[in-house]
Amino acid sequence: MDLRALARGKPCYLRIPMICNRLPDTTVLCHLKGWGWVASMKPPDICAVYGCSACHDVIDGRNQHHGYTRDQLAGFILRALLEQLTHYANVGILTW
Repeated sequence: MDLRALARGKPCYLRIPMICNRLPDTTVLCHLKGWGWVASMKPPDICAVYGCSACHDVIDGRNQHHGYTRDQLAGFILRALLEQLTHYANVGILTW
């Protein structure tokens, strides 16, 4: 199953306050780096969440002027990943 293609048109799960543009037409599958994956290495698609272009820029480091700490961003990412995995279970991509 192409998880990247499934992201198109979906709502942003990251929803970083004061950053998120809430535009589903900018949503992509945002890979969550920093937990064992470094530099140009991308984790598997299951280690990614739906995110708008603005939130994606923050978690990928293209926007470093957001005012959040690493711990705060980690909290947004963890919440988003849990929502993403629940979504996958609800639509039958993962099973409980």
